[in-house]
Amino acid sequence: MNHDLITWSEALRQKRLQFLFFLAAIVLVVSFLPYYFHEIIGPKPGIQLNSYVPDRFPPRDFSWLIFGLIYFALIITLQGLLGIPLSILLGLKSYLAITILRMITMYLVTLEPPPGIISLQDPIIDMVAYGGVVFNKDLFFSGHVATLTLLTILERRSWAKRLLGAITLAVALLLVIQRVHYFIDVVASPIITYFIVRVLSNTQQDEKGR
Repeated sequence: MNHDLITWSEALRQKRLQFLFFLAAIVLVVSFLPYYFHEIIGPKPGIQLNSYVPDRFPPRDFSWLIFGLIYFALIITLQGLLGIPLSILLGLKSYLAITILRMITMYLVTLEPPPGIISLQDPIIDMVAYGGVVFNKDLFFSGHVATLTLLTILERRSWAKRLLGAITLAVALLLVIQRVHYFIDVVASPIITYFIVRVLSNTQQDEKGR
């Protein structure tokens, strides 16, 4: 992703409508999530899979460690991207596409929580996405891992990209050990996210070439 390092004034002059559209679309989709989770996915019967976690890794609550790692990664990436508006635009497009695709896959592949789950305590996600009520069927594919993968892809600094990659792997493992997600949730997430960002990045490059 070799975005031109144009200024914010140039980016807003050229793509103001895109910034406004994707910001508004994200707000609308996110505001719909509490209803979607509790009224559509919640009552829908799902499948319970084998967690495939060895017995020597009993469930443990890593909520605050996971929470800290995710928002630490977000701060690092935003600090690095503040001067790269086209990368932020790509991030908005990708986040919207990931969220919508997750809504579709959760409906098509509805899963019941893994046995022994310890609910993840994320006060921001709980309030924004779940309406302040704990929800455990937000499963395939992992939104936390998808977000971290997106941040890793967008990051340009090599040291930060390596750090974000390590954080993504750590959070994926912690989510599985806490039984918040199945193994398939965290494995599929970076693969799907990569292809979404790749397609949208190519589209954005094509727009600049016209």
